[in-house]
Amino acid sequence: MENENLEKSIVRLDKDIAALKVAKRYLSNEAEIEKVREELNQKRQLLANELYSRDYIAYDECCEIIGDMLNKNLDKDEQKELLDTIKRVYERQSPNASKGNNGLNAWLKEMDIEYKWIETEDSDWATLIITGFGIHK
Repeated sequence: MENENLEKSIVRLDKDIAALKVAKRYLSNEAEIEKVREELNQKRQLLANELYSRDYIAYDECCEIIGDMLNKNLDKDEQKELLDTIKRVYERQSPNASKGNNGLNAWLKEMDIEYKWIETEDSDWATLIITGFGIHK
């Protein structure tokens, strides 16, 4: 993935920022800690802006692909192929680098795609049916 390093950097910064929040409780130099936290937040925001800068283009491309799948039963292989396609188009593993979820469900929720899962008795893999498009933020 083209943006894998950006994703990893954002996750590292999130962890550093969280650690500073904990340190602030136990250390007396709160002003200094807050200054460092603000600097890390600014750096994180720049990376996030870069990571998500072309999402609107990727969203449109994915909706075009998903449009052909509306109201069809998607089995395991088709679901995996759709997930790989979404990740390739968005050029990253996760819809939200801070959350770490990178499965098809997470991507569909992020893109406001309407869908339902149908459990099948003879299979350990649910069938996916994409029913429509929600109002994307």
